Amino acid sequence: MYAQHSSKALNLVIKKVVRSFFVCFLVCLMGFIEQSSAQVTVFTTPTEVKHQIQVEGGVLHRYAMPFENKQRFVDVFVPNEAKAKKQVKTLYMHDGQMLFDSTQTWNKKEWKIDEVLATTLTKYAHDPFIVVGIHNDPANRYAEFFPQAVADLMPDTYRNLLMEKLWNGQLKADNYLNWIENTVVPFIEDEFKVGKCTQDRMVMGSSMGGLISLYALCEKPKLFGGVACLSIHTPMINYGMFEEGMVEALVVPFNIYLESKLKADRHHFLYVDRGTETLDASYEPYHKLLLTTLARVGYDAKNPHFLEAIVQGTGHDEQAWAARWHVPLLFMMTRNNSR
Repeated sequence: MYAQHSSKALNLVIKKVVRSFFVCFLVCLMGFIEQSSAQVTVFTTPTEVKHQIQVEGGVLHRYAMPFENKQRFVDVFVPNEAKAKKQVKTLYMHDGQMLFDSTQTWNKKEWKIDEVLATTLTKYAHDPFIVVGIHNDPANRYAEFFPQAVADLMPDTYRNLLMEKLWNGQLKADNYLNWIENTVVPFIEDEFKVGKCTQDRMVMGSSMGGLISLYALCEKPKLFGGVACLSIHTPMINYGMFEEGMVEALVVPFNIYLESKLKADRHHFLYVDRGTETLDASYEPYHKLLLTTLARVGYDAKNPHFLEAIVQGTGHDEQAWAARWHVPLLFMMTRNNSR
């Protein structure tokens, strides 16, 4: 009898222990799930955030935009002259963190967008416009700005080399342009009083930013009516890798791609340039090849929709671009006013 009661008591104790353990397990599991959910935040809505950028002659808004379940900053500069206007044009610019305030940039240089608007551009008649500065992702800038379709034309060994050394295992230009088209542009055109036609949108970039701008013209011709490529990085690769078979593996495939994909028309305006100092000094043979290719598809000196420049005595930095970005801007706007 004693043994029977002891057995029942023991079973009861075991059941209570198991029940308690199970309850504790569930509590811990729910806590872990809640904690994990709190750590994995999916951003779906652009949010205006505070910033320390100093500008003159207008207002700068900074938005945290959803991008691949993360956020990326987009700065929108609205000049005073554009505030009360409707159907204004929009200048989209890559490397947006380098545009307005040298105290906030990594190299203490800037494009002086607001200063040029308040000084140089006041000398010229032009349509009002706003500037949208899309911040780059430093760790993935090369992967996002390299014309992705060109990789399909490259030798496997060279493509694999760059995939490992420079692209972090994945090319991202198509995804970057899709994000601009499907997220950034619709938000800007809903939030601000800007024109919504292709001809109302312009894009500008320097160096690799010039490459992704030209690639956008090829892949998404309805997205931008004007494209400006300053110090366009025609070698397409980091300076230290210039001698590693880059011409045959990169430059030639890029020009083959352009000739097959690009066609001049009366709806698009294209500007390309390079300097003659520092990194730009090494561009000459690749730039000549690019001009030859562009001429084959209709962008030559006789085409009023095309402008090319060799800017003597200038190098490869924001100070050089600050001194001349108004030139392609005026070219794209004054030549593209018809509706």
